[in-house]
Amino acid sequence: MVRVQVKGVNRIRKRIGGQTVELHYARGVKGQGAFWRSDSDVPLGSAEYLAAYAATAQKVEKVAPTDTFGEVITAYLSSREFAKLSERTRRDYVKMADMIRAKFGTAPRAAFNSPKIRGVALAWRDEIKSDRTAQYAWTVLRLIVGWAYDRGKLDFHHLKGGGTVYASDRSEIIWTEDELVAVEKAAPAYIHRLARGLAETGMRPGDLIRLTRNQIETTPAGRRIVVRTRKRQKMASIPVSEKMGALIDATPKGRLLIFANAKGQPWTEEAASKAVLRGRRAAELPEGPRWYDCRGSAVTRLVRLGVDVPTLALIFGWSVKTAAEMIEVYAHLDPAMTDAVLRKLGTNPAQSLQTDLQTDTRSEG
Repeated sequence: MVRVQVKGVNRIRKRIGGQTVELHYARGVKGQGAFWRSDSDVPLGSAEYLAAYAATAQKVEKVAPTDTFGEVITAYLSSREFAKLSERTRRDYVKMADMIRAKFGTAPRAAFNSPKIRGVALAWRDEIKSDRTAQYAWTVLRLIVGWAYDRGKLDFHHLKGGGTVYASDRSEIIWTEDELVAVEKAAPAYIHRLARGLAETGMRPGDLIRLTRNQIETTPAGRRIVVRTRKRQKMASIPVSEKMGALIDATPKGRLLIFANAKGQPWTEEAASKAVLRGRRAAELPEGPRWYDCRGSAVTRLVRLGVDVPTLALIFGWSVKTAAEMIEVYAHLDPAMTDAVLRKLGTNPAQSLQTDLQTDTRSEG
């Protein structure tokens, strides 16, 4: 069972009807039954689960003064915008929302109309020890305030901007071919397939572990993966490389999923991440690169093959700006990269490549 870490939830396991059932209760709400059962049709961590939690948690706030910011948080967690987010993002947002609720939940909603709230909120952000958590918490707080302002629940949005306290640069620790080969030799096939699949496709882990045969198309030029990305909801069309093709061909006949765990069942993102880490340990490799870092290997490989930024954007379902930034991050790792690609990047990759696109469009017209 996927563990969804929501601080306001009590989890109790009971034997019901001859089987063990996990019951989830909103903490602090007396006289209310479980808002979720593991034997229900509602997936753990789904939009329906979180909406049920939010609706029940709202009853806790009735003991606090009415018209609180906690009610705004609950309204956002029950909103259509929140429900549209990916499962992983919803789980992460709920964690941050719990932190925000602990600090600001009982504050009057009107307090967020005062300019002083910005200083209070920034001071709270700066008290969080982890820079990464601080930045994420600030981002979610700012998002909730912006959502409330757009819907007339607040008269002002005093949390715009706020600076950056955390910056992640994974460019120095992408997976090398030697590392991938080492994991292939040392780890079980179901583990090294994951790392190789990420490195060959550049797909996000959440998209890769859901890849099925139905998303692979055969064209006169070869095979390609056509998938709508979960994060950006954009269509990606990824060419199947020779090594990725070998993974697809080695998938047991009759199994729809291309990547599955040791029991042939679907991966969860958490389990898959831990499995890839076990693969690195089995190969006696440093634990620095995470499984997300395999994606950088795919970007570097395609750029070495001469794939330009507009094509890279189409392949991965990115904007041209995002594709240019991705190349800018990884280009310096590869001394064999052609001078032509580097010249095309220029001093302002996004701007120069937008110009290239406009020029290409005019020439086609």
